[in-house]
Amino acid sequence: MNSRHSLFSVEGITDSERFIHTPGDFVRKNLLYVQEVGKLKSLKPHCSERENLSSFLFIMVKEGSGVIEVMGKKTKVKAGDCALINCMHHYSHMSSENEPWSLAWVHFNGRGAEEYYELFTGMNSGSNFFTPDDSKVFDDIIEKLMNLQGDRDFLAELQSNLLLVTLVNEMVSKVFNLMDDNDARALSLNSVREYLNDNLSSEDPVEGAASLSGLDRASLNELFAGYYGISIEDYVTNRRINMAKEMLRFTIKPVDEVIKESGIKDVETFNELFLKSEGMSCSDYRKRWAQWIK
Repeated sequence: MNSRHSLFSVEGITDSERFIHTPGDFVRKNLLYVQEVGKLKSLKPHCSERENLSSFLFIMVKEGSGVIEVMGKKTKVKAGDCALINCMHHYSHMSSENEPWSLAWVHFNGRGAEEYYELFTGMNSGSNFFTPDDSKVFDDIIEKLMNLQGDRDFLAELQSNLLLVTLVNEMVSKVFNLMDDNDARALSLNSVREYLNDNLSSEDPVEGAASLSGLDRASLNELFAGYYGISIEDYVTNRRINMAKEMLRFTIKPVDEVIKESGIKDVETFNELFLKSEGMSCSDYRKRWAQWIK
């Protein structure tokens, strides 16, 4: 169900167009979906505040300036600035009186929404805010989402999901690219990742990486997960499994040698990890995927 409103708030305070949407059961359980999407122009400064909403809000300042407060922390924003907010937290926003703002926004939720939020803020040093070098892609997505909300068929739901996935992927990509290549943290973590890649077969590459960085394991993992979106232990495990898969597919090395060279070493652990990641034993994987087996 969709509804279209000409005013976001009280007449004379904002000039706005928005769409409210209620998804079907399949979409609610399996996809990202729009709850509300729209654009507004502030006519008079007023404070809008919310909390305890099961929703994630992407908001972009198209023109003007104002203040957005999230959990008691106020941030001045201007044209081109964007934010992603978990609406369970208390937040408010108010336009500048001298430079009234125009906003584009979408409230969304669904499967993976919270995980995307955690990934975004983790890679963004815990901040809700970012300023992309070009915000047009976000404005285009909002416009397309608004156009879709007039349609009530399932295809529109699928297209909205794809647009929301694009939206969150663009956010994550933008904050990742905004990290300064000369930033000490980025340089340090790149060195850590290269060390891990070069020492996967060692007994404990994470301990070696911690020594290299001068951090304890917990602190290093927190930084690594925030920057790359995966824990350092899972990164090592995934890389080792990938190494093992390559050897199983493209070499004739015995399985016990593959296990040793991959760095996992323990046969029981290797079999458990392989079954979990591939849904089959390493021997079955080799039979199905190895190009040299006819």
